[in-house]
Amino acid sequence: MRRHSVRAPAIAALVLFAAFAVFLFTRPVAQGATSVASPLIGTTGQRFSTATLLGHQIVVPGSKGHVVVLSFFASWCGPCKTEAPELATFQWHLHTTHSTTALLGVVYNDSNASAASFARTYGLSYPVVADPGGLIANAYGVTGLPRTVVVDAHGRIAAVLVGAVTSSQLTAVTDAAARQRA
Repeated sequence: MRRHSVRAPAIAALVLFAAFAVFLFTRPVAQGATSVASPLIGTTGQRFSTATLLGHQIVVPGSKGHVVVLSFFASWCGPCKTEAPELATFQWHLHTTHSTTALLGVVYNDSNASAASFARTYGLSYPVVADPGGLIANAYGVTGLPRTVVVDAHGRIAAVLVGAVTSSQLTAVTDAAARQRA
């Protein structure tokens, strides 16, 4: 009699576990970041002068006439690790097509040493800038990671993407930003 009273709950738990496993393994995987309707879109991106992790002075977002992609990341961010190979691919695409679009990494709430190690680990060849005190992140409304902000050739914020972006997604967004008219 005692055996039967344990068997039924154990079988029910096993069935629930199997159903949950099927749900997890059959749901669609998120592909790319989500474009958000930020109040920053259409406003002029704030400019900052800061140093790259290699010590070179740089102006963020750079000069007008170029589309600039600001990729906010941290070494401790799981989705940033998923995104890093996509950003490396996007940078390679920019380099091989001689694009005037610039990609900049912005360290968010992380040490420069950890960010530099992250960049080496993932083969990131684009400049990565320090953001002491989070001034750049605050100006661009960054509250979580990963976050990507695209500034068009006129210096206006053209897109804000939340989550891990893909290379093809960034290509489409930056191509649209390059076509923006004054």
